[in-house]
Amino acid sequence: MVNIKKFSKFISFIALFIFLNNINYIPVSALYTENHLKTVYLTFDDGPSVNVTKELINILNNNGIKATFFVVGDYANIYPYMIKSLNENGMCIMPHCNIHDYVSVYKSEENYFKDLDKCRDTIESILGKRNLNFIRLPGGSNNTVCDSNVLSKIKNRIVRNGDYYIDWTIAAGDSEAKDLSSEFINSRIKDEGGLYDVEVVLMHDLGDKYATVDSLQEIINFYKEKGYKFKTLNEIENWEIQYLKDINVLNK
Repeated sequence: MVNIKKFSKFISFIALFIFLNNINYIPVSALYTENHLKTVYLTFDDGPSVNVTKELINILNNNGIKATFFVVGDYANIYPYMIKSLNENGMCIMPHCNIHDYVSVYKSEENYFKDLDKCRDTIESILGKRNLNFIRLPGGSNNTVCDSNVLSKIKNRIVRNGDYYIDWTIAAGDSEAKDLSSEFINSRIKDEGGLYDVEVVLMHDLGDKYATVDSLQEIINFYKEKGYKFKTLNEIENWEIQYLKDINVLNK
């Protein structure tokens, strides 16, 4: 008889717990709702090219978003109409290098800045004077091609000049081999993207990067589904600059 009473009390306790829990029920989704802003910067290096740049612009326009293109001055000089097209379609254009030759560009600090200045001059000869204050170093700011002392001097001088050198939070992988598939690129983005409140995606705009073109819509869909806002680097805000510095993507 005692056991039955204990069991009855236990059942009553469980019933009360369920009742109270239902009264104060909060959906799990509400507990984890993210109210903070999230931004993604889609960036393309090494262009412009003829067919690929055009296709990238079309996809971006179809989605109502803009991206940042770090251009090579030598290619800009060959295809000035593509630079104009990027600009007319609201894309952000920033300098990458003038001639994509690591040995020549990184031979010395002076060589690097002569090359960078020539790239900037080429852009401005096509589009007019503008603020070209974000720079993508060839191979990134931690590349092993350039002598470490020379690279340190280059980065310090960029910062002293009031400019920014910017890397990426995720590389799409489209420069790792010539025969990469769009499936590989999309898998990389899904596995490694969406981890930061501010993301910088590295892609490429060379003439053979059709896998990049084929993967771009899924990349856009991925970040849209995660609630990211798409911006260009000429729209960047101070909190985003500080955030990218804190995670060693900007001026690291």
